[in-house]
Parts: sequence; C-alpha cells; structure tokens
Amino acid sequence: MADIIRRLIPFDENSRMLDFGCGIGRGMLALYKEGVVPAQSVGVDIMPPVIEFCRENIESALPGTSFELIEGSNDHYDRFIGDEPRKSIDQFTKDYEGRFTHGYAFSVFTHIDRKDFEDVLSTVSKVLAPGGKFLFTCFTLTQFSRYMIDREQPVFPLSDRVLVDNGEVLWGHKSDPLAFIAFDKNLLEQMVWNAGLAITKVDYGCWMGGQIGSSLHDLIVVTKPLPLATQEEIVYTPLVDRNSFG
Repeated sequence: MADIIRRLIPFDENSRMLDFGCGIGRGMLALYKEGVVPAQSVGVDIMPPVIEFCRENIESALPGTSFELIEGSNDHYDRFIGDEPRKSIDQFTKDYEGRFTHGYAFSVFTHIDRKDFEDVLSTVSKVLAPGGKFLFTCFTLTQFSRYMIDREQPVFPLSDRVLVDNGEVLWGHKSDPLAFIAFDKNLLEQMVWNAGLAITKVDYGCWMGGQIGSSLHDLIVVTKPLPLATQEEIVYTPLVDRNSFG
C-alpha cells in the first residue's frame, strides 16, 4: 500500500493526508513505516470496532494522527455497524472542508453501490484542497476487462455475475452485489467529474487476468482542479517556424 501511494500520489512532510475507509489503520502504518510522515493524517470509517482499535493503538503513537467515526451504511458491512454516536457527513465536510492535500481509499469503492460511489466522491471532493490528489481502488469495465470476464479469465470466480443499470454496473455475485462490484469506464469518468474531480492517472490491475497490472485492483488517481487561470496568466509555448529549418 505504501509503495502504491508513494508512486501514484507523492507526498511530503507538509502534506495533509486522508485515509478514507481506514479499517485498522494498515495504510497509515505502512506510510509511517516507510519514514515519510505527513503533517496530518486523518482516518475515517463507518465501523466502530476499527475506529476504536485505531484510537487505542495508533492515535497516541503517531504524531498528527486522528480518527473519525462517520455515519454510513453498507449491506456488506452492516453487521459490524452498531448504534455508537458518530459524526454526520455534513459535519465531517464542514470540519475538514478544503483541508486535505492527499488521500486514498483502498477496498472502499469495490464494495459500494452506484449511489454511494457518487456520494463518497462528493464528500472527498469537498474535503480536498484545490489541486489535491486522491487515490482509490476499484474494478473498471473496459472493452478488455469485459472480454476477459466473458471468457472466465478474472482471478475472482464471477460465474454468478449479473449486469445491471443497462450494462453499466456488474455485480460479481447477484446474491451479494457488494461483494464485488465493477463500473463502466465511461460511467466512472462521469461520476468523478460530477463530484468536481478529474481522473488524472489510471493503472489497471491484474484482477481481470491476462497477467497485466502492478496491483490486484484498478488504481485511479483523481485531482481537484485548481481555479481556472485568467487569459493573462497563461504562458503559451511559441510555435516553431518549420520554414527556418532546411
């Protein structure tokens, strides 16, 4: 995880990092083990047991680190969600609006439906600073991955799969849709853009078979655009006069 984060969204000791869906804090611990410590790290999750674990075992040991239990539900994880007091999404976005320069979410967007996908992206967009970068893992339906799925090549057993939403979304198991969920490439790009973000880097994973990719999942980096420059601020590259060569 640390290698992926440092390769795709390089950060430094002045960075403010968001770990969305932090679980037991393995991503955060991996980064600290690598020796490059962000100025601030905030882990968030919807499951009380993991936030409690992080607060008891990580928060006091790592400087500039805190954890937030936020509201949310998920059919795949609801059995772990109790009735503990938690921060609302509105309050979370208000507390951290425009705060984070970097962030990541591992194995979050692989287990949420289309609506939650859009809602989480919107939340991330609100708490990212302009120019901030966010890395997340997902499964993307491209011409190649669809081809491989149809020929039973993925590393996951998807024999119980079903396409929904006019073929834009794939459930790996129709009895448990959120165990494995993939989104069409064009739909993914649109959802990212609607959230006020732009896809700036893609590294497809080996989940689809074919011995490609440097990771299991597809790795997507999105950026919150900076304010548009005025015409006077744009420095144009002069054109080369081809006639001057000869």
